[in-house]
Amino acid sequence: MSEGPTSRELTLSFSVGLAKSEAFPLLLRELTDGLHRLGIEAQLVAGGAVVHRGSSIGSVTEREDGGSVRLTWQSAPWSDSAPLKIALQCSGEGTGSRITLEVQGCERPIGDGGPELLGWLATSFLAPALHSLAPSTFGDWLTDRRARRPAGPWSEETYRDPKFHWPNFLLILDRLPLGREDRLLEVGCGGGAFLRRALESGCSAVAIDHSPEMVRTARSLNRTAVEGGRADIREGEADRLPVPDEEFSCVVSTGAFGFFPDPEAVLREMHRALRPGGRLAIFSATSALRGTPACPEPMASRTHFYDDEELREMAARAGFASVEVEQPTLRRYAEEAGIPPEAMALFEGGGGAQLLLARRPS
Repeated sequence: MSEGPTSRELTLSFSVGLAKSEAFPLLLRELTDGLHRLGIEAQLVAGGAVVHRGSSIGSVTEREDGGSVRLTWQSAPWSDSAPLKIALQCSGEGTGSRITLEVQGCERPIGDGGPELLGWLATSFLAPALHSLAPSTFGDWLTDRRARRPAGPWSEETYRDPKFHWPNFLLILDRLPLGREDRLLEVGCGGGAFLRRALESGCSAVAIDHSPEMVRTARSLNRTAVEGGRADIREGEADRLPVPDEEFSCVVSTGAFGFFPDPEAVLREMHRALRPGGRLAIFSATSALRGTPACPEPMASRTHFYDDEELREMAARAGFASVEVEQPTLRRYAEEAGIPPEAMALFEGGGGAQLLLARRPS
């Protein structure tokens, strides 16, 4: 922090190994998505608004595609101080880029440029930054980024066509055949690959994911079905599904169940969404996969594994009937999916895959 004539300035700078032409648009997209997860909607274009909890808190005063965005951030409602000035810049640095954040006027809402400003800097800025570097925190972030709430270029590319998930998808489509009369709900749709294959049956569908990046990817992958009204892809939470009661003939979830904080609440929501007689299929994994390439760390220690009886009991308590849990062999589905021979051992025998099948009573 350096003291200017009327305000103090906070400057943060770091380097990334991406060319400026790639780094700047990716930075803005990641920042927009990150703010969205915190409840802030930001349109990072010239004249764009920044909204928090329904109220305007700032605006974009300047946007240069060459590498900079400038914003004004409104002062606190109890303060008559001038708005904060924020500048985010991306400049070339060798084969990479340097990202710089500058904030002017941090002390204005506080009314103190000394001890209180230092307190804000330490507790609200530096402490969270250092906390993010702790191994457990970083493990949580990586688990979210790659599996629990996928985001970023790697996840978007992977989940558009998740090769090692295709045996799971084909198993479900075999055990839960779909037809034109079906109305499908997929919970935790990821990049929309299963949905795309399911729609080949002629069914209609709604797909839910709590990752805005995955919703965006799934909509892109299923654009024709979305535009034609056969598919609707929504952002939402599994334990508060944004769908009406008794709308669907079948509900599917694959690879997400072990990440749900309250799985019984999710099962109750699935039960609510199903028509009487509707079918349920959930693909999950047993603890036999913990620490294997199918479920490596840090994801493995942040995944909840259930034994077969636990799954049966949870489904029954949620109101389902005809509950079956099995540990199927996936080899023939892996062969159909074109899994490389060197990876086929992951799909041999039972003991890793877990499939729950049930119905809502008529």
